[in-house]
Amino acid sequence: MAIKNKKKDDVLEEYCLLTEVLEEIEWALEGECNDIDCDKYIFRDILKKKFKPILEHGFSCLSKLRTDKKALMRLLSLSKFKPFRYGKCSVCKKSVDKLSKKSIIVSFTRPTSKGAVEWKGYWAHNICKKKVKTPKGWKKGF
Repeated sequence: MAIKNKKKDDVLEEYCLLTEVLEEIEWALEGECNDIDCDKYIFRDILKKKFKPILEHGFSCLSKLRTDKKALMRLLSLSKFKPFRYGKCSVCKKSVDKLSKKSIIVSFTRPTSKGAVEWKGYWAHNICKKKVKTPKGWKKGF
């Protein structure tokens, strides 16, 4: 039984690593690129000399980022990652893809007796997020 848990922990660690890389790629696609090949970073020496050329994001790195994202999404679609990637919507009880833009975490908080704040989150579709019922004693949001 310990071997199965270790294997599951390894798969979870791999899933977390791949999702971190995916988040970085999505961030770069939105314009916050940190790729060495990007036009923003080609002229680093000029930037150090206090020249301010107009550099545009995307000429050299966007196609590479898109192909990397597609490859990661194919990897994250493997059957070993399905328990971590998919969940149930707390309202409609249908499957929720946690990596999709069509899902969101609805957050609830409440104060504890020690002065800290307890957090609870539920996955829901963007359409269903307003229908999530607030548990008794909890407040919606942060």
